[in-house]
Amino acid sequence: MEPRRSLVKRLVQKALQATLEWSLSVVFGVVVLCRLVWAWCRGRVVKGSMLERIAPPDCLQDPSLGSHRSIRIKNHKLHYVESGHPDNPLVVMIHGTPDFWFTWRKQIPTLSNDYRVVAVDLRGCGDSDTLRSRCHYTIPILAHDIATLISLIGSESAHLVCAGGGGQVGWYMCYHYPQLVKKMVLIHSPHPYVIRQHLHSSWHHYWKAWFVFFVRLPFLPEFAAHANDRGLVDHQLGGLLKGGAILKEEVEAYKYTFSRREDWTGPMHHLRSLDLGRVWEGEEGQPDVITKPTLLLMGDADPLLPLDTAYRSAEYVERITVKPIPGPGHLCHQSRPHQVNQAVGEFLRELPWRPLSPLTPETPYSSSSSLVGRVMGASLGAVSNTVGRYLPPKATETLEKTASLPTNLLTAAQVSFKVAESTFGLDYLY
Repeated sequence: MEPRRSLVKRLVQKALQATLEWSLSVVFGVVVLCRLVWAWCRGRVVKGSMLERIAPPDCLQDPSLGSHRSIRIKNHKLHYVESGHPDNPLVVMIHGTPDFWFTWRKQIPTLSNDYRVVAVDLRGCGDSDTLRSRCHYTIPILAHDIATLISLIGSESAHLVCAGGGGQVGWYMCYHYPQLVKKMVLIHSPHPYVIRQHLHSSWHHYWKAWFVFFVRLPFLPEFAAHANDRGLVDHQLGGLLKGGAILKEEVEAYKYTFSRREDWTGPMHHLRSLDLGRVWEGEEGQPDVITKPTLLLMGDADPLLPLDTAYRSAEYVERITVKPIPGPGHLCHQSRPHQVNQAVGEFLRELPWRPLSPLTPETPYSSSSSLVGRVMGASLGAVSNTVGRYLPPKATETLEKTASLPTNLLTAAQVSFKVAESTFGLDYLY
């Protein structure tokens, strides 16, 4: 009887959330429509079709970024740019939305020195084929595309480097295609379950994430994004352009790629198909813990996803390193490429992680429930919500140095934590 009540409760909760989300979509849709009408009345809206871009900018054809290739998956083309020696370890780069392979232009030359880099255009984006139906853009289907890509280009596994919405594909692959993933780098993409919890924790968060709800409406989001000479591109990249992080020619590359209204169909379907709850839940309604080494780069001043969501994501990863990046994080690989390239390079070069053996049969090691155990047992590369938030940089450096200490000293430290736990009545100190 109890499982049945629990199931009914979850179904009712999901129904109420769906009703709320669609109600918000309608509200934000009305607001955007009113603003578009007001701008049109004042002569501030320029139809995108009046400013068609025929020839691609030179930066899109830069040979130093690699060779343009494509594969076919179930009669649709998947485009990607490849750079680096084919015998090197494979790195697959997955962009967010709305975006395309060009977002990695500042990472490809650096990574291709040591890796075979493949920057893919997700279906519906860039030069990949666009499928009209929304049902073709779910996270499981996108992950299957990446898995097929890895297989067809002749590799058994790959490192994943994902940004924004592309990180949701990376998370899914770690759960459902673990044999294909060596390590995962996430750029401002916390665990989907954590994002959902954060989004529904305050009415204020709904307002900040208005675009996530707005894009669920049909037709209007495509029109709004395409209007006023691809106004959404200017909104996304305007701050980077003013700050000198990107060039005007690079902004033109985005406007060329999204020059037609139908070019927005794929990116909008990506956002419409996001499921931040159901596909991540385990048997008990909570996500399982993934075992792949993970690096999460997060902006420390992002208005939508605060740094706290990165530390909370550590609850679902056995070994994770959270590295804050100054400023908003969703495009930090473009705004701060040197910091991102250095962090990614160091992470990918790290030796494979092997957990410590248990102390004794009576004191088993639990990486998923022990805060200090996760830090100590994962060669101190793990960052949990408590450790990451309260430890100063010098303390973190001290902890990392203990990774090279002899095993007997680590064992002694573990015993000390167990004694402290029993003495002070603490739960899961080790």
